Amino acid sequence: MIADVPWTEESGPAFGADWLLEAIAPAGAFGRRARARERAFRPGDEEGARRALARVVTAARAAEPARLEALRAALADAPDPGPALARAGGGGVLGDADFFELARFLDAHAAIAALAHGVVDEAVLREPAPELRATLAPGITALRTFYLDDGFDAALAAARAESARAQAAYDAARSRLAERAAAFAGVERVHDGEFVVMRERFSAPVPAEIRIVREAATYALCELALDDAALAALGARDAAVVAVAEAEEAVRARLSVAVAAAAVALERACDVLGDIDLLVARASFAQRYGCVEPEIVEAEIAFVDARYLPLALALERRGRRYAPISLELGGIGVVTGPNMGGKSASLRTIGFVAACVALGVPVPAASARVPLFDEIAWLGLAAAPADDGLLSAFGSEVVEARAFLQRGWSRALVLVDEFARTTAPREGRALLIALLETLRERGTLALAATHLTGVADAARAEHYAMGGLKRLPATAGAPLALDAALSRIAQAMDYRLVRVAEDAVPAADAIALAEALGLDAATIARARNALA
Repeated sequence: MIADVPWTEESGPAFGADWLLEAIAPAGAFGRRARARERAFRPGDEEGARRALARVVTAARAAEPARLEALRAALADAPDPGPALARAGGGGVLGDADFFELARFLDAHAAIAALAHGVVDEAVLREPAPELRATLAPGITALRTFYLDDGFDAALAAARAESARAQAAYDAARSRLAERAAAFAGVERVHDGEFVVMRERFSAPVPAEIRIVREAATYALCELALDDAALAALGARDAAVVAVAEAEEAVRARLSVAVAAAAVALERACDVLGDIDLLVARASFAQRYGCVEPEIVEAEIAFVDARYLPLALALERRGRRYAPISLELGGIGVVTGPNMGGKSASLRTIGFVAACVALGVPVPAASARVPLFDEIAWLGLAAAPADDGLLSAFGSEVVEARAFLQRGWSRALVLVDEFARTTAPREGRALLIALLETLRERGTLALAATHLTGVADAARAEHYAMGGLKRLPATAGAPLALDAALSRIAQAMDYRLVRVAEDAVPAADAIALAEALGLDAATIARARNALA
């Protein structure tokens, strides 16, 4: 999770912040560690945000999508040398598996550097520990495994040669005994461990090289007994094996010291790979969704044809169109319009665009001017309640508003969705007007969606309206299936957001929408009569 994001756990999901964090998630362990150290941009970080956004846009232009996907795959598969580096740094001796993983890491780093050529600064792509690669090179086999080769150390090669000679001497001594035992047993050869000698073979004296382990009526279970020469050869072989193990451990200790010496450079390389992982995730996002580099400003939020991606993609999956939104907001605004006309979607779009910039992500829009905020707050409908159901919807909204106002931010973006609509309209309107006046006094940018009339004039706010329902022909026969009804409504709805005079408040079109959604004809007729 990115640290210090400018939204609460309750507000973030309302404008897609959680979706956005998942969409720019890094591919590998290095990126996840880098993300845990990352901090969102806040007011005062404008230059840092500009550099981060420009870097993402540059990377998105420099690499085709297939190369970015290849980079993500390589970053996901890169082994983590962290545990081995920690043990070596603490004076521990590494094992062959550790050296293999370190060699794999160096190979992975080289592959990622090649893929990232031209995408990131070449200086950070230099091989982190060429001396260590050369040191480990004798152990890398043709099958890309690791083996403590004789080439690491002359003493190791000599110890292994002596071990092979001692093994051969012992094998020869034991073979002589085994041949005599086989002749006594009347078999071609005796196997290692226990072997059977039939009872009739014991008419002759049992030779010294055979030891009886257990007797039965018709046979005896025996094993080979070593004479003094074979025992001496066995002792020499075991001593040689110990000498080889000691020589190998000495090589591992020396290699571990080399790893410890390269640890700082390797840890820095891990950090670089983490930074590349974060960059590639954002660049891939920018490519996939046609994002642009926004201008970082202070006093307003404005964009042309911005898309709230979670909704846009959901509609795309269902074969329905999505209407981008354009807006200029320099203070307090109120947006009105019909049910299902896009008021909440416009608020979510604003919050989503602001969240993108806070995370250093280009914006899904044709163009954008966006500030950094201390907080992006969502008040009203759709905010996740933090009270375990102890409060009513109205009570939860008031508590959320109280908490935001107590935090005291002035550089904030506040999105207010149908605040206080669940109480009496007259008092709910008064509370909404008062809230907007308080936010204006603090210099906060805010947009409130409401069905209540006269709010913009009373709060001295800019008034925006959704285009609304243009023409919804009546349908004959059975009601349409839900998807078909929603598609029909979408085709008849104008989702453009325009600045209007307060007296141009559009109708809610609630009865027409209820009819289009399949509410029965008798109920619709009664509603029209009641309205008349």
